[in-house]
Amino acid sequence: MRMIGPWTLALLALATPGWSGDIYRWTDAAGDVHYSNMAADGADAAPVARGEPVAAPAERAPADPHDAAEGTTAPTDADTFSAGASLRRSALERQLRATERRLREVDAGLATLARARSQHAQGSAATGGVGTPTAAPQGIDLRSEEERNLATEREQLAQHAEQVRNDAARLCQEVTARLGATPPWWIDIR
Repeated sequence: MRMIGPWTLALLALATPGWSGDIYRWTDAAGDVHYSNMAADGADAAPVARGEPVAAPAERAPADPHDAAEGTTAPTDADTFSAGASLRRSALERQLRATERRLREVDAGLATLARARSQHAQGSAATGGVGTPTAAPQGIDLRSEEERNLATEREQLAQHAEQVRNDAARLCQEVTARLGATPPWWIDIR
C-alpha cells in the first residue's frame, strides 16, 4: 500500500506533457547558430516550432584553434579573441609552473651535491683522510660534471621562466589594448 503514492506520482509525471518554454534560434555576430529557452535580443531571434526540421548552419571555414593560439590569425570577434587569449594565458601559466617545479628540483640537486663536496673538505674515510679544497685558485672549477650540467640546466630554466613571464606580460598588453581594459577573467601570472 505504501508503494501506491510514489507510483501514482511517477505515472503523473510521465503521462503529462513537458511544459517547457519556447525554444528560440538565433545567430551571433560570427554566424554561429544558437538555441536558448529565452528570447534573444536581436531581429533574427525566432521561435522554433515543434516538429520543425532544424536547418543546418551556413557552412564556414573552420577556425583552427592552434592558429589563433599562436597568433597567426587575428580573430575578428571579441569573444573569440578573449577565449583564445584565455587559453594562451592558461598554457603560459602551466608552462611556467612546470618550469618552476623543475627549477626547484635542480636547485635541490645542486644543494645536495654542494653539501657532499663540502662534507669532505676536512677529510674523511672516503678521501683517505685527505682534505679536499672548497675553492680553487686561478678559476679552476671543482664541481663535478653532474653539478656543472645541473648548473647549466638551471640557467636555461631560469631564462625560459623569464621568457614565459615576458610572453604573459605581452599577452596582457595585447588583451588590454584589444578589449580596452583588462578583462575580469585575467589573473596575472606570477
